[in-house]
Amino acid sequence: MVLLCAISYLSVVLAAAVSAVFLQRDPYKAMLWVCVVMFLPVIGLLLYILTGLRSTYEPPKACNRRGTAIQTLIRTCCEEPVTLLNRITLLHNADNAYSSLISALQHARSSIHLEYYIFDDDRLGRTLIDLLCRKSRAGVEVRVIYDAIGSWRLGRRTLHRMRRAGIDIRRYGPLRFPYIRCGVARRNHRKIAVIDGTVAFTGGINIARRYIDGNRLGKWRDEHLRLEGDAVARLQRLFASDWQDLGGDAAEIMRHTAVHRITTPAPVQIAWNDTGAARMTLHDAFAAAIMQARQHVRISTPYFIPPRTLADAIRMAVESGTEVEIMVPEHGDSAVTAAASDSFVREMCGLGATVYRYTGGFLHSKLLIADDTLATVGAANMDYRSLEENLEVTAFIYDRATVADMASRFDADKESCRMANADPAPGVLRTTAERFARLLSPLL
Repeated sequence: MVLLCAISYLSVVLAAAVSAVFLQRDPYKAMLWVCVVMFLPVIGLLLYILTGLRSTYEPPKACNRRGTAIQTLIRTCCEEPVTLLNRITLLHNADNAYSSLISALQHARSSIHLEYYIFDDDRLGRTLIDLLCRKSRAGVEVRVIYDAIGSWRLGRRTLHRMRRAGIDIRRYGPLRFPYIRCGVARRNHRKIAVIDGTVAFTGGINIARRYIDGNRLGKWRDEHLRLEGDAVARLQRLFASDWQDLGGDAAEIMRHTAVHRITTPAPVQIAWNDTGAARMTLHDAFAAAIMQARQHVRISTPYFIPPRTLADAIRMAVESGTEVEIMVPEHGDSAVTAAASDSFVREMCGLGATVYRYTGGFLHSKLLIADDTLATVGAANMDYRSLEENLEVTAFIYDRATVADMASRFDADKESCRMANADPAPGVLRTTAERFARLLSPLL
């Protein structure tokens, strides 16, 4: 019996190793999973089933080129056009974002659609939930999507109260032990709010009090967007697609799309990661933006663990004479992730990029600004998890005035930074830790 069990287990391990070779696009990532499965008995196999097993990449359909290469790429992968008539309001930090969101919720008349990775059952979360319950009882259709892992603090009692008030709630990616589900590491990391089909919010801010009060890392520095105009319908469409994937009726969502009165041109394109053809959209669009920049690239991210293609894009941008500035937190919220990030930071400094460490708290904003023509604000970090696994959303902004405003804000944040380029070389132990953490970067 023992021999039979051993043979069966080895067969499963071999099958998992073979699947990693065939299903992973990155040879390094495939080899890493093979080593995990082979050299970590049981645990490695379980990790691979839960987080590494994925469907094959589905190439997007060909698309006639209209607009820039980045615009065509997003339209091809996501079927998302460039929307022309928009009003864009930049919301710096959570105080501004929550104030604007709550005001919009208070004025809601027909529909409220919220989709968040983190929806905490804390003081802020309960304030919003109280408002949602009042709106639902007043006849507003309220729908909420939350991620089961990111929103694990959202208690049953609170959910029951929301449902009693008439709020329709859907949970993404629930964990049901002892049953295991492939792809559990893929999370819904999006942040979307659409009210009455006329105003929408997206960016990097979740629903949690730490975005306002801070935590052991200090105050949180973040960016969010308020959108009015054509782009609202595109975020409504994405929410409707996610709602349908969770068993809801997309048509019920889209009937709340409203006619707007915005007449000022401010081009915005909504891009997102998902399964299938849209899996690598943000990864490829970010790389293309970096490569096409001629004067200046500014990057802000809380987790700087770029996949190899992005790291190479930054290297080639620097070598071609483009000024590249990268802003990361002084301290991370995970020791392993921070060590891996530090390894890439040192590499970028060695290449000639300028790297800033934000010391005014915890930097959580996710921005990419290329020259004076393109800026992105969204939920995606510059790491493997966001760019190859998670469900993400990012707004690509082609309005020069907004891009200039974001670039000025990036430059202002540099006053709360110190330059990492002047850091002394780390000792042997730290270098070793960073190198080993970097080996795990595709899994972080």
